[in-house]
Amino acid sequence: MQIKVHPLFFVLALALVALGRAQAFVLTFIALILHELAHAAMARLRGFTVKKMVLLPFGAMMSTEENFDRPSSVLVGLAGPVCNLVLSLITLGVWWLFPSVYSYTEIFFYANLSLGIFNLLPIYPLDGSRIVLGLCKNKLKAIKGLQIAGIVCSVIFLGLFIGSFFFGLNFTFGIIAVFLFYGSAFGTKEEMYISILDSASKNYMLGVERKTVRISQDAPIIRLYHHVASTCETTFEIIGPQGEPVAVLSEADLKALALKNRLSNTLESALSGKGKPAKTQKNRLQKEAVENAKTKKSFFAKSLKQRKT
Repeated sequence: MQIKVHPLFFVLALALVALGRAQAFVLTFIALILHELAHAAMARLRGFTVKKMVLLPFGAMMSTEENFDRPSSVLVGLAGPVCNLVLSLITLGVWWLFPSVYSYTEIFFYANLSLGIFNLLPIYPLDGSRIVLGLCKNKLKAIKGLQIAGIVCSVIFLGLFIGSFFFGLNFTFGIIAVFLFYGSAFGTKEEMYISILDSASKNYMLGVERKTVRISQDAPIIRLYHHVASTCETTFEIIGPQGEPVAVLSEADLKALALKNRLSNTLESALSGKGKPAKTQKNRLQKEAVENAKTKKSFFAKSLKQRKT
């Protein structure tokens, strides 16, 4: 599993250390690690392999080889906050048994309590958003709601940060505001829209209707998602300027197209291979280029060694 650290995590660490709260940072970091280990453990328990984890100021973003089904999305989302809340209760029990440790564990208690409650908010990229997407039927409406809620909360925390100038400066409010705004405005697109097309999101118990949608090749990829629902299987007939058929896409084809292109690309550019690659695809191509360069370097080194011998 690959572990990365988001730049905002370093900003929070530097702010706490600069304010003389290094101990608070260490204890909060421990609570955060336990929070993420709970997520990873639940994901493994549900049969998923965790590929990458990015540590954020108040949680982490975890990516797996496959998208979570609805029950797994809820259980994995709950695992982290529940772990923190249980640790808070355990800390309370330790205080009752050993009152002398209160001063050493007070920060740990509040770190776990705040992480647990805060991450249950229905805002991307917090755990609450994963739980909401796992429970809701219309994920497109849910994503829009999560975005609006995140932006509203970021404005509220920005107001609290500005207000703290008059009542005692609190950098944490400012970091939360930036974190929520960035996550809500820019972090809810490729990965979350692609997950809408999972076959597990179809409600076959109620019956699934088949329908065909004709749409212009000049339309962006994201517009096709407005015709995707849990109660239907949609086939897209892409048409040209004169209404002539250009291509036919299934929902599986749409998912493959979305993985390789930005959702703002037009269908014409995506189908012709001229569209801008998605971030996930771009990262994969960069990784392959580095690996190819290493392979070539190793080959030339071996050839040079053989010539010398």
